[in-house]
Amino acid sequence: SRERVKHRATRIYPWDSLELGLHFGPAMAMEGALGAAAAGVAAGAFGYNRENYMYDAEMRFERFASAREYANQQAEQYRGDLRSLAALTIKKNTVWTITATLCMALDIALYCAGRLGLHGPSPPSWIMGLWMTNNAASFAFMALCVFLSMHCAFRAQAASTHLLTRKVRVPVPTLKMLDDARPFGSEFEQQSWGDIFRVPFVTNNGAPKTDE
Repeated sequence: SRERVKHRATRIYPWDSLELGLHFGPAMAMEGALGAAAAGVAAGAFGYNRENYMYDAEMRFERFASAREYANQQAEQYRGDLRSLAALTIKKNTVWTITATLCMALDIALYCAGRLGLHGPSPPSWIMGLWMTNNAASFAFMALCVFLSMHCAFRAQAASTHLLTRKVRVPVPTLKMLDDARPFGSEFEQQSWGDIFRVPFVTNNGAPKTDE
């Protein structure tokens, strides 16, 4: 009957499966081999790119630390220059203070004599008046020199301290800067798929060269 013929036409016999296997077997084996090769290449590229990322991350942090170390050394040079300039001013004015103090002592010694020419006749009174006036002016100027020299030395020390504590500080990185410079291994997974599975020497991810 018609239903029996239809049932026989849709039935699959064992020899039909054998024919299908002989026909599609090599193609399926080839697809499996290609899939395994692609998986191996992907795994190799993943491991290669992850290793490069971790190496670059370590180098970036070392570069940050080295840059900070050089910046600290440069800042220490600036701080040393400020200390040297302040010390130069302080020492110079200290010499002026000592010299002016000795001159004041000499003026006092001359005043104690009361007149010129202790081993001979006294000079005229008008000469003594001029000498006493000039001696008093010398004492006053030496006192002013001592005051200004001490003030200059103290001001230089104060200026050096102000610059060292307010302007020229050692650039120590903050915790936020250290956190920003510290990469995490999980950040590798946040990259694009092209960077994660980049094939070496074939694809370029746009990274700059060392000379650039």
